[in-house]
Amino acid sequence: MIRDLLSHGLKSQTRSSFWQRSLVINILLGLFVAYLMLNFLFLGFFLDKILEEIFPGVPPLEKFNELLLYSMLFSLIFRFLMQSFPLLDIQGYLLLPIRKSRLYHYLLVKSVFNFFNLMPLFFVIPFAIKTVFPQQGSGSAWLAVLLLIVLFNNFMAFYLKRQFSARPLAVLALVVAIGTLGFLDWKSVLPLSAYFGQGIGAVMQQPLWLAVPAVLVAIAYWLTFRLLRRYTYLDAMATGQQSVAQSSQGFSVLTRFGQAGHYLQLELKQIWRNKRPRTMLVLAVLILFYPLMVDEELAAGKTGMALFMVSLAIIFPTASYGQFLISWESQFFNLLMARPVSSRAYLEAKYYLFLLFTSITLLLELLLGLLNYHFIPLVLASGLFSMGVTAYIIMYFATYNTRPVDPGKSAMMNWEGVGASQFILMIPVFLLPMAFYWGVSLLGGPNAALATLAVLGITGIALKNRILPLLQKQFERRKHILATSFKKK
Repeated sequence: MIRDLLSHGLKSQTRSSFWQRSLVINILLGLFVAYLMLNFLFLGFFLDKILEEIFPGVPPLEKFNELLLYSMLFSLIFRFLMQSFPLLDIQGYLLLPIRKSRLYHYLLVKSVFNFFNLMPLFFVIPFAIKTVFPQQGSGSAWLAVLLLIVLFNNFMAFYLKRQFSARPLAVLALVVAIGTLGFLDWKSVLPLSAYFGQGIGAVMQQPLWLAVPAVLVAIAYWLTFRLLRRYTYLDAMATGQQSVAQSSQGFSVLTRFGQAGHYLQLELKQIWRNKRPRTMLVLAVLILFYPLMVDEELAAGKTGMALFMVSLAIIFPTASYGQFLISWESQFFNLLMARPVSSRAYLEAKYYLFLLFTSITLLLELLLGLLNYHFIPLVLASGLFSMGVTAYIIMYFATYNTRPVDPGKSAMMNWEGVGASQFILMIPVFLLPMAFYWGVSLLGGPNAALATLAVLGITGIALKNRILPLLQKQFERRKHILATSFKKK
């Protein structure tokens, strides 16, 4: 039965209308895939030389086994963001006399044959032929470990992605835990990569240890199978969404703060319940670790690059959500404008949301001060500048985004709502604090530059009641254009 279902799936792919759109597009797509394959082949073939150059004195195979842990985690995150599970492929079979368990097994088996599982082979096989086989004889145990890692990532990515819809905080906590362990390994406090490399070396010496990754793959398969059995039908998914909705009832306390609090409550519920803004939260958590890459530069007195990384980590949640600040409500924007509400309260809610985002990231980034106290003034200056300057810039440019956005869709490879204003917005948002910093530091030094950023931010926060009316006038001028554009599209 599973073989017949796989045959149906292959026929549906080969007969898809996608391949009948344009011969030129198909040729270009084929050339792009061939280009990627050739790049992976060449990289795998010369990887031993690259590792010898970067890590002199360390055997390439030993270092590759250690770095494989980072590759595994990066692949898992990349799959979580990019890979989609073909759950709709069994929709036509649900009413037929076919055991549901076979359909679930079919989905899991079919998920193995995809682009994300194929590409690592073009990278690993040349490295194995050139480096592993001459050292280890057959090297079959090493290849088996890598294939099992690929399968583990395949099933776990689907499992985590489905769990994220029902338990986003649990998945975010897992991301933070993985990032923390990665940092501890990078600082050699807990050398997990070395242990991981030793584990792969043990498998190469004694293939019986292959049972360990095989059991992990079986566990990942079983977890995903159980999740499929639970969430196949729409009513089951509705139950999951209902639990998410119930978990957001704590936001109701915000309604005590008037209309602005009511709108802030709606904003937070929208983020909590929809796929695209929730995915942005995951990206924001990952970017929180970016400043760790410049820890050594900061210790050496190179403040500029460290400030850019800190600013990026603090501003990213505000900028990624704020670029669609009004477009998020495009599906019911006309309803909002038809109600007797104050546009001032509407904009205040947006501003308070930015303050909330920035305050959370600022507090989290202050933890970097436990590792290097030089991070503290950078975090405070960047956070205050974001609250008092960057937030207003984002709100102003958001009034020019007339493209609607469906927050329920996935964020990856989704260009919905993206226009010229988003690209223009990135220039002042990320470069303006650096421009102020470099300009003032040339005259008064880095400390004076950081103090200037902080003072500008505090001034902007203090002048909120003067700046928001100006943004309100801009919004009043643009709201009918926005409503018309959202309605047409």
